[in-house]
Amino acid sequence: MVTGNGSVSGRVRLEVVNPRGVIEAKRVYPLAPRLTDLAGKRIGLYWNNKPGMDNFYPVFTELLKKKSPTATTTVLRGAFLITDEDARSWLPQIDAFVYGVGD
Repeated sequence: MVTGNGSVSGRVRLEVVNPRGVIEAKRVYPLAPRLTDLAGKRIGLYWNNKPGMDNFYPVFTELLKKKSPTATTTVLRGAFLITDEDARSWLPQIDAFVYGVGD
């Protein structure tokens, strides 16, 4: 430390702290097993209303129908964050899920 007369006395101790604090770990879910075939499957297409998906999903559905004519699609809408409650409510309606982001 420098004193008023310019002489040095003692030591300075600096402590570095993380301004973010402690970050709580989120629950990790295992990946669902892949479908072996899309024939007859119900595919949920999630859209959070961002521009662009209204163009993408019709083309996606058309290409899917060419590859697997018996597969069906349903557009699911909601906010950016999908809650556990959302997922549980969609589970009886779909066999697979696509989350697309517009723009």
